[in-house]
Amino acid sequence: MALRIAAMAALLVLCVSYHSAEATDYTVGDAQQWGFGVNYTTWASSKTFLVGDTLVFTYANGAHDVLEVQKSAYDSCATSNPTKQYTDGNTRISLTSSGTRYFICGITGHCSGGMKVAVTVSAGTSTTPSAPSPSTKTAPGPTSAGHMSQLKDVLVLLLGSLIMSLILA
Repeated sequence: MALRIAAMAALLVLCVSYHSAEATDYTVGDAQQWGFGVNYTTWASSKTFLVGDTLVFTYANGAHDVLEVQKSAYDSCATSNPTKQYTDGNTRISLTSSGTRYFICGITGHCSGGMKVAVTVSAGTSTTPSAPSPSTKTAPGPTSAGHMSQLKDVLVLLLGSLIMSLILA
């Protein structure tokens, strides 16, 4: 009986650690990246951001920047008092807590031209699969990448069942 409980506990730990390791990197604006011509409200609303995920802002260094701001500054495109400022052209921001975070471009006229995004981060650990690219991953829609994640989930469960069968035999 004790062996069965230990085996079940080990399987539970395996499953939990498997899922918690899958954080998603979201390239802001997807292929269009951080620049003009992207509806960032629509972009953000099509994603599910979870604690542990990362936002990746890719932009031409000097042409744009990223300011993290409070909601009032986001609403008015005020650039004078950002919480944080990034200018490196490849900004990675970890989503470490739940809540809404606000980002704008601080270059004059860019925020009012649409370069602003608000992301709502849900509590919990990221389990959203993603398709890799050379430096970042973007969240999949209903593509084969999502189906591959389901296949991985089934394989982990089958492996766990096999382990349980061997232990209990």
